[in-house]
Amino acid sequence: MLDLFCGAGGFSSGFAGHFSRHLAIDCDYSALETYSLNYPAADTWLADINQLHSDEIVTRMRGYPDVVIASPPCEEFSKANPESYRPAADRIYGQGTARLLLDAIRIIGDLSPKAFIIENVAAMLQLGGKEIIRRELERVGIEEVWFNLIRAHQHGNPSKRLRVFISNLRFEPKRRKPPTVIEAIGDLPSLSTDAIFSPGVRVSNHDLVPLSQDRAKAVRRTRFGRGARHFRITSRRSQANWVRLRPHQLATSVIGLSRYIHPFEDRLLTVREHARLMSYPDSFEFIGPTESQFNQVGESVPPLISRLLYKEVKNHIE
Repeated sequence: MLDLFCGAGGFSSGFAGHFSRHLAIDCDYSALETYSLNYPAADTWLADINQLHSDEIVTRMRGYPDVVIASPPCEEFSKANPESYRPAADRIYGQGTARLLLDAIRIIGDLSPKAFIIENVAAMLQLGGKEIIRRELERVGIEEVWFNLIRAHQHGNPSKRLRVFISNLRFEPKRRKPPTVIEAIGDLPSLSTDAIFSPGVRVSNHDLVPLSQDRAKAVRRTRFGRGARHFRITSRRSQANWVRLRPHQLATSVIGLSRYIHPFEDRLLTVREHARLMSYPDSFEFIGPTESQFNQVGESVPPLISRLLYKEVKNHIE
């Protein structure tokens, strides 16, 4: 298998261990360090995919992959981007990171795997994006394309997340009820003041996020469903951040920039709590600067979804 734009490895979690050769490529050093730690059998390659020729990948893998998964950058397609109103063509064929989608398509076309999956935000299909993607895939010889819209929370993920999985396969993963916020994170050790002076079991990546006095005060005042901070999208539109989660509901989408306030403790959630809301097991450890760890979680595919997709890919390639 080949994992392009692999990040920390959420997308690989369902696929790892099932293939004799496993190559993962990304240009983010910290994310790739996390990947290597959690998938020691994988070959990780720190490289700019835009500069890679497919022949180099075949040489490194000593053959062609059966499966290619890819998560090219989605920032330019995100609705949180102030320029998300621009036509998809301006972004995909522009000079920003959105054009890396074309590199994913180029490599998939060259390698002709039995199955491929390109994951991204659903908004990339809007403003002409779906037609462009279909046309570019046809250009490399791929005519059968499915645009699988998957809402992770409908399949057991504790946070809401709508993504498109573009593939030569149609996916229909089984649905199941997701846990609430407190069901997902409630059994982690408390980080309240009392708990700090009587430490219990150590859980990786479950460390208190330090706050200034002003920000700590704002956190204490924030009610359920409200944000202690906001980030501006346009001159007229902003989005709440540092939202205090409602304990008996789902979390909203966990993204790289998102931070949440614990339902009952006056603090931000830890990296581990973010990871729990994205269905990562506690055995999956994140390394690198703290901000990078939050981004690694928020920019990944929930492992739960990866496992469901692998089951359907496995049936196809066998």
